[in-house]
Amino acid sequence: MLTASIENIDNTTWAGAIASPSNAQLEVRPYSFARPRGLFLAGELMLLAVALLQTAWGRHNLGALILIGSCALSFHINNLDRSLVSSRLSQFWICLLESVFWGFLASALLFYMVPMLAPRAGVILVAALLVGLLPVFLRFFLRHLVTRGKFVEQVLIVGTGDLPAKLHRALGQGLGRSRLNTRVVSLSGRQADRVGAVDLTALSELVVRGQISRVVIAERDSQGREKLAAALLDSRLRGLEVSDAVDFYEEVNGKIWIEALNPQWFLYTNGFTRSQAGACLTRCLDVAFALMLILLAAPLLVLIAIAIKLDSAGPVLFRQVRVGLHGKTFVICKFRSMRDDAERDGVPVWAAKWDDRVTRVGRLLRLFRLDELPQAFNVLKGDMSVVGPRPERPCFVSQLEREIPFYSLRHYLKPGITGWAQVMYRYGASVEDAYEKLQYDLYYAKHKSLRSDAAILLKTVRIVLFGRGR
Repeated sequence: MLTASIENIDNTTWAGAIASPSNAQLEVRPYSFARPRGLFLAGELMLLAVALLQTAWGRHNLGALILIGSCALSFHINNLDRSLVSSRLSQFWICLLESVFWGFLASALLFYMVPMLAPRAGVILVAALLVGLLPVFLRFFLRHLVTRGKFVEQVLIVGTGDLPAKLHRALGQGLGRSRLNTRVVSLSGRQADRVGAVDLTALSELVVRGQISRVVIAERDSQGREKLAAALLDSRLRGLEVSDAVDFYEEVNGKIWIEALNPQWFLYTNGFTRSQAGACLTRCLDVAFALMLILLAAPLLVLIAIAIKLDSAGPVLFRQVRVGLHGKTFVICKFRSMRDDAERDGVPVWAAKWDDRVTRVGRLLRLFRLDELPQAFNVLKGDMSVVGPRPERPCFVSQLEREIPFYSLRHYLKPGITGWAQVMYRYGASVEDAYEKLQYDLYYAKHKSLRSDAAILLKTVRIVLFGRGR
């Protein structure tokens, strides 16, 4: 979450030269970064403690504790703690109400199965007020503090070449109109007289003078990275946090910055872990989810098939070859949402959001993502998972692998019906959109877990219910 401007650094121009093969200038860019999650967690723990004391002293059942605990878990699954300060007000209210709804629904199911745990109506009302008002109060309070520089890290982005400026711009674009205002400040000092240790010492002094808590290294040259590491070693051992540009961008924006990626990053970063037990559990959950989806949606599947037949000529189901796990192809199955002759000339065309080839029924199916329902059978066959990167056509994969670095790495995961890129980014209809979605897909691949899958499914349910299909 990015926030207000840096006030404690001189608004002048500073640059120092690194003794590198290219004798490049050291670029220094400031940024501020809010981290209010600790206070949010403290508030949740306080509510749980109150509920626990009320249960113990009042000799009540565990109903209130279960309700508050379920909502707190839902807050974290829905990432409300991350977007508490930075999200738009409308997004905040949607996320809050959705989290409380799912928390209370999970509790209601538990109370239905174990009636002795169910609390009285008054307890339910008090619990709802507590868990609902806590994020509202904290949002107002934290935004007030953050705009005054509290809970904000002072960050410097350093490196040679154009990478620091690109990172600074990329972070600014991630703000959007919903974020708190950020002012770009040029740092300060003087043109260095000579290269080498003197300039890097000046960087260390700047860190101290500017009360910097984190330095972000945006440097491609290996020798430049070594010199920066040596210059910042003393500050690091005194408590300065040092981050790689890709890792910092990931922390702020929830996606991997392809611009600065290199193969070494994949080797040394945390994440991307896989295990046989995890794969087995995921497969079991996929099969259970797909069977449940088919059984519950069976009447709807019949109605959709009839509507497609009445609306336009052609088959009900649409089959197409897609690229799956490890680059192997498979045939995907969807409800047909376009005219049967959508590609009558045989030339593959990107599917756009407002594609004129889409039928009337097809547009409705796409809006609520109902055209994806038959892919549950692909999940049962093992070609797909419920959550994962969306599978693409082989012809487009060949093009994207030529134009986008590391695009083929998304095929190390089984493709999914829904995914992180689908719930976070608009409908993709170009190479530029595929580039953006790959950044989300790589983030999901790095952080894949049951928690992340649950968060994606919750966001997908919201999209389906409110007709926000992408």
